[in-house]
Amino acid sequence: MGLFDWLGEKKNVQNEEVCVKREADFANFVKVTDFIYEKSGIIDLDKRALTASRLQQYAISEDIYTTQEFYDAMKNRNDFYQEVINVATVNETFFFRELKELEWLVQYIKESNGSFKILSMPSSSGEEVYSILILLCEAGVDLSRVEISGYDINSNAVKNAIRGEYDEHSLHKLDARVRERYFSKNEANRYEISSDIKNRTNFTQNNIFNLKAQNMKFDVVLSRNMFIYFDDEKRALALDVIVDLLNHDGLYVKGHADHIKPHSKLSNVSFGIYKKSV
Repeated sequence: MGLFDWLGEKKNVQNEEVCVKREADFANFVKVTDFIYEKSGIIDLDKRALTASRLQQYAISEDIYTTQEFYDAMKNRNDFYQEVINVATVNETFFFRELKELEWLVQYIKESNGSFKILSMPSSSGEEVYSILILLCEAGVDLSRVEISGYDINSNAVKNAIRGEYDEHSLHKLDARVRERYFSKNEANRYEISSDIKNRTNFTQNNIFNLKAQNMKFDVVLSRNMFIYFDDEKRALALDVIVDLLNHDGLYVKGHADHIKPHSKLSNVSFGIYKKSV
């Protein structure tokens, strides 16, 4: 065999080795989903075949092929864990969703004196926060009375909320006049919220269970359709966090799909709306 023949054969062997793909083995994947549950409260991921498949496909894209590698990467790499959370959480929402409670809240603020500090959690891609501000404007409320923030565990959702650009589906409940007044269509054929509204918000990536140690108070906390991700234990813990976040006489607004047990410091004042008492 000549030198060039030998080099050519060696190169072909190396190329074959490079092309070999590892077989994925995600046996006992519950180890991964249990870790996510402990950190975020999100339950039943191991029973959601589509979500588990998406998580595993994401891992493979990161050259992770086993449950143990997946687990170790979540423990040791914050960026990987955050992307896992982004894949695991769904952000399906739109403007003026579950409108009845928002209209009640806007009327309550309009008829009250003073200022309001409001938190939307999870805020998803910003539709709820911007909906409240639009409704307040439509009701003639001075927006300087309102400070509104949005928290979400999904970092991609937070980036989208800050960007404030939406497709036709997100705006399907809005009439033409509201669209024209509060949105402009950009070159990408997406609807961008007006800067007057956008500049009155603050969106942050955060987990409700991290808020317990933070000294923050709000007059209103909207936490709509977050509890569907939790079991009874995590729901109770999350509700305690919400109660701690509220000022005296503060309001908690829950989602239609959320199921909560009675709380000694919350009294029902309207459908889906509770007031904190001592």
